[in-house]
Amino acid sequence: MPPEDLKVVDDTPNAPISLHQYVTYRIARVHAKLNAQASRILREASGVTVTQWRVIALTGVAGTTRLSVLARESALDKGLLSRNLKTLIADGIVSARVDEHDHRAQILKLTAKGQEIFEKTLPVTQVRQRRLQADISEEEMRVFRNVLDKLEVAAEA
Repeated sequence: MPPEDLKVVDDTPNAPISLHQYVTYRIARVHAKLNAQASRILREASGVTVTQWRVIALTGVAGTTRLSVLARESALDKGLLSRNLKTLIADGIVSARVDEHDHRAQILKLTAKGQEIFEKTLPVTQVRQRRLQADISEEEMRVFRNVLDKLEVAAEA
């Protein structure tokens, strides 16, 4: 719930609204809190960062993937993705090879160590997801996902 001093005082048309009423502000606040929680959980579970987990999870689910697909699906800044991928490769968690059909493309796959981290951490993240959604009905989740889809499309326009 928003703090009392952040609530709208005047709800007439064209009245100034508090920052707390902006969708982007609320999403940023929730995102920061979720990232802090995820950081703690991932550090305890497997010692990886949120960004590293995103790479591990997407690669683990795909089996093998291209760097270009990972960049698109992860929605990460290319520099941030590149730095984290280099770390994961150096740590022996992800392997990268040049695509034999397209020498410009990289094929990524979890190593045995990466697969172990994936299999150990995935159940922990699934428990977190269930806890986050525990007080949200199926209908509320459906509406929420629909709203997120619409916001994503609007943000791309």
